[in-house]
Amino acid sequence: MNSKANLIAASTERPAYPQDKSRWFGSVKKESLRVVFSFYSPDGNEISMPIASMSAYLKRDFPSVEVILEPVLILRDAEQYSPQNYAKTIQALEPDIIAFSVMSPHWYPMEPYFEELKKLMPNLPLVIGGYQAMLSQDQTIENPNVDYICVGDGEYAIGNIVEHLKGSKDGPADGMWEKLIDGSVYQTEPHQIGDLASLPFPDYDVFAKEDGFKDVNSSIFGPKGKLVLPVMTGRGCPYRCTYCCNTPILEGWKTKKTFLRKYDPQAMVDELIRLRDLYDVGYFEFWDELFLSNLKFVRAFYALYKEQVKLPFSINSRVEVMNEEFCKTAAAAGCHTIWFGIESGDEEFRAKMLGRKMSNEQVIAAAENCKKAGINRLTFNIVGLPLETAENMRKTLELNQKIAPEHFFFFPYIPLRGTPLYNKAKEEGLLLTSKKNLHYLSAVNDQKFTQNMKECPELLTAEEYDTICRQMLDFQQKNNRLSYMDEAATVEDKSFNLVEDEVSEQSARLSAGGIEAQQEISQKPAISLFDGVKNLFRS
Repeated sequence: MNSKANLIAASTERPAYPQDKSRWFGSVKKESLRVVFSFYSPDGNEISMPIASMSAYLKRDFPSVEVILEPVLILRDAEQYSPQNYAKTIQALEPDIIAFSVMSPHWYPMEPYFEELKKLMPNLPLVIGGYQAMLSQDQTIENPNVDYICVGDGEYAIGNIVEHLKGSKDGPADGMWEKLIDGSVYQTEPHQIGDLASLPFPDYDVFAKEDGFKDVNSSIFGPKGKLVLPVMTGRGCPYRCTYCCNTPILEGWKTKKTFLRKYDPQAMVDELIRLRDLYDVGYFEFWDELFLSNLKFVRAFYALYKEQVKLPFSINSRVEVMNEEFCKTAAAAGCHTIWFGIESGDEEFRAKMLGRKMSNEQVIAAAENCKKAGINRLTFNIVGLPLETAENMRKTLELNQKIAPEHFFFFPYIPLRGTPLYNKAKEEGLLLTSKKNLHYLSAVNDQKFTQNMKECPELLTAEEYDTICRQMLDFQQKNNRLSYMDEAATVEDKSFNLVEDEVSEQSARLSAGGIEAQQEISQKPAISLFDGVKNLFRS
C-alpha cells in the first residue's frame, strides 16, 4: 500500500505481487537514476503540465533522480524527430527509464517510436501515462513494447516506480500496471490525489533551454514578443460532457468531494509572482479544465491577482456562469480572453448528444457580456460528430456568425475511448477501426476535410461536410481579428451584421457555385491559422 494512502483512493484487495516474475524490480543498481520524460507534439506545443508536476515531485522527494525532458517535436525538424533518429537521441542520454505522457489521438503515431526504442534499447523500461493509459488500459498495455502504464495521477506513481526499479521497496509500483515476464499483467489501483497542497507547484525549469524560454513554444493564443506561460489553479471539472475525457475519470473517482481540487488562492498567487519575476512572464494562460469550477476560489483569487500579479491572462469557461457581473470582475482583474465551448449550434443536438444543455440565448448573452466588459471571446466548435446532420453543422456556423467571436476555432470530432459519445459511436457502428491517424486541428496542414468516422450519407455526405467546413474556414479568415499591443489586446471592430452578411453571401455562392466556388477558396494564399492553434491539444 502506498505510504500516502490518506491522499489516494486505493484498494488493497488484489492478489499477492509475484515479485520474482518482474523483469524490472531492482534492475537499477547505481545510486542515481535517470528518468527521461517525453510527449508527442504534432502541433508545436513544448509544454506538458503533467510532466511539469511529476518533475517537481521527483526533484523534491527523490533528489538523487536526474530528470530530462526530450519531447517529440516533429514540427521543428521532421527528420530529426523521426522514430529512428529519436530513438538514437534517447540512447545517447543513457536513461534508466523513459516515461511518455500520451493523449489518445497521439497513440497510433507514437507506436513506431516505442518499437524503435525497444529495438535499440531492449533493456530500457518504457512507461505510458496520460489519458491514453487512463482510459484505454488494455489497448495500451497490450502493445508489445510497453512495460508499465500509469492508470491515474502520476506523481506518487512515478516515485513508486523509481523505488521499484532500485529495489528499495518490496511490492509493485503502486499506481501502475506492470507487464510481467510471463506476459501477464499485474494491476494496481489508479492514484487519485485529492489534496494538491501535498504536491509541489509544477517545475518549469524542465522545459527551459540554454537561453531560457526564448526558443520554447509555450503559448496557445497569447501575444508574441513576451513570455506567455501556461499555469493551472487546480484540477477537475464538474460537468459530464459526453465527448470529454473528464467524464469517465469523474465517474471513476472514488471520493467525489475531492475531484474538484484548487490550490489555496494566496499560495497560487505567490507562485505566479515567483514565476513572473523568475522568467519575466508577460501573460498567463490558465489551462484548468474549467477555471470557474469553484466560484468561491475565483472571487478570492481575482482580488489577490488584481492587486499582486497585475498581468493579462486567459481562462477556460462555461457560458452558464458568464453573467455580466462575473465578466466585469474578470476584466477588472486583467482577464484578456475567455475560451468557451459552443461545440454545436443546434440546441437539441447539443443537449442530447453532447450533454451540453445551455440554450443558444445563453451562449449569445455570455458572448455579449464578455464584449461589454472588454474581454475577447474564443469559441471552440466540433464538426463531424456522431449522427450529426448537415443542418446541425450549418447551425454551428450560423451561431458563431451571430456572435462573431474574436477567434473562431473548429476541429473534427475525435472518438476518445471510454467517453459516452465514443460508446454511442461504437453502438451505431460508426467507428473506423482501421484508421491510424486521426484528423484534427481543422485540417490546417493539408486543407482536406475528412471525418474521423464512417460516413452517414442520409445525414451528412462527405461532400456536404467538406463544403460546410470550407465555409467555416472562410468565416475564420474573415472574422478572426485578435491582435496584441504591449499592454492589452486591440480588436478590429467588425459589426455582427457585416460579418454575417459577408459570410452568408459566400455561403450562398458556395452552395450555388459548387466546384467553381470551392476552387476560389482553395486557391487563396496559405492561411496563418496554424500559428493561432499551436499547442491546442496538450499532453
